[in-house]
Amino acid sequence: MRLVRGIERRLEQVVEGVAGRVFRGSLHPVEMAARLVREADLATTGGPVGPIAPNAYALHLNPNDIAQISQPDRLNRELEATIEATASERGWRLDGPARVWLESSEDVKAGRLTVRPATETGTRRAWAELVSNNDSFPIRVNRAVVGRAEECDVRVPVASVSRRHCLAWQEAGEMWVADLNSANGTYVNGVNAVQPVAVFSGDTIVLGATPFTFEVR
Repeated sequence: MRLVRGIERRLEQVVEGVAGRVFRGSLHPVEMAARLVREADLATTGGPVGPIAPNAYALHLNPNDIAQISQPDRLNRELEATIEATASERGWRLDGPARVWLESSEDVKAGRLTVRPATETGTRRAWAELVSNNDSFPIRVNRAVVGRAEECDVRVPVASVSRRHCLAWQEAGEMWVADLNSANGTYVNGVNAVQPVAVFSGDTIVLGATPFTFEVR
């Protein structure tokens, strides 16, 4: 409910005072966002490190409804922000930046919409980073696997770091780290992260024998 209220507040702020100029049709942006989140939830699948959601969404609307939208780019950006916020709140992994766009379709009745989800890989903006004396390692995807292997989301080429060492993610308004059965362990401020541990900007995360400072972007 907190997430839904937050989405409604964001979209209502977009249209407040300029609703007639932003969206004059029978569909309200809050309704569109609720439908988008519902379709994203239905399309979410279980992955090896947790839920994975599509990041690209085509919204099919009747041409008459699309004609009523005076600022479609602004609406798209807010709907993309809705997907990003939902993914962070629910712990979804997105393999690329959220992207939402409108498509005209005569097959869709006025006042209705259909949603076509897809996955488009791409470089995401970092939400945090691991900083050592010599380097920094950005964390870009939610549910990021950190380790020495080249296929890891965050590759840390240090001998004491396991190939798949730990998992870092955002969920329920917090950030978390959990060990992935690494050989030398993961510690957050001295606490063994064999179970998920909440982390905050400035915390010390030790991977094997190497300390890092966790910094939020």
